[in-house]
Amino acid sequence: MQILAELGVEIYYGKTAGVDFTLDELRADGYDAIFVAVGAQLAKRLNLPGEDSDGIMDALLFLRSVREEKPVPIGKRVGVIGAGDTAMDCIRSAYRLGSEVTLIYRRTIDQMPADREEIRGAIEEGIEILELAKPTALRIEDGKLAGLVCSRMEYRGDRDASGRKIPHEVPDSEWEIPLDTLILAISQHTVLDFFGDEMTELTDRGYIRVDPTTY
Repeated sequence: MQILAELGVEIYYGKTAGVDFTLDELRADGYDAIFVAVGAQLAKRLNLPGEDSDGIMDALLFLRSVREEKPVPIGKRVGVIGAGDTAMDCIRSAYRLGSEVTLIYRRTIDQMPADREEIRGAIEEGIEILELAKPTALRIEDGKLAGLVCSRMEYRGDRDASGRKIPHEVPDSEWEIPLDTLILAISQHTVLDFFGDEMTELTDRGYIRVDPTTY
């Protein structure tokens, strides 16, 4: 922040969007462009029964606790669902906390969107990557996670609109992975409710609709 301030950027701390300032007020103050860079703060969910039980947490909560050097207890057996850079951060952080870690992904490693270097690093550390596995149910005992039920997946040659291989569920292929903790790293939603009715039009994916050339 100090470097930005030295470059001439004006920084206002302690200001809440929609409370201390509005979009209309910013425009009235003469700002020609307003860039909203709040990130994606709300973790997506599996939508499986029992997901609110102890032992199931989102990736951002876990990573924040690690960064603050106050890691939440995760036990010995940890599963991480996801395949992006956030999932890589989770599996490597959990592994370094001393847990046995398994990454669970419904496609294969070559289809992972995570940075290749991150994936190689995880493999070199000895972290298990379970490919072609789709979570289908949670086993909950006394209000706490005990295991994750998965189905085997397979490729059958078809691809989606982006060209990615489409995984299909193999009938009667369910099995259970015993777990103490399940970390969800399956992307996040952007929360854009702070400007109320002032908020501009959103895309089908929940992002602010902008000019595709100038943004």
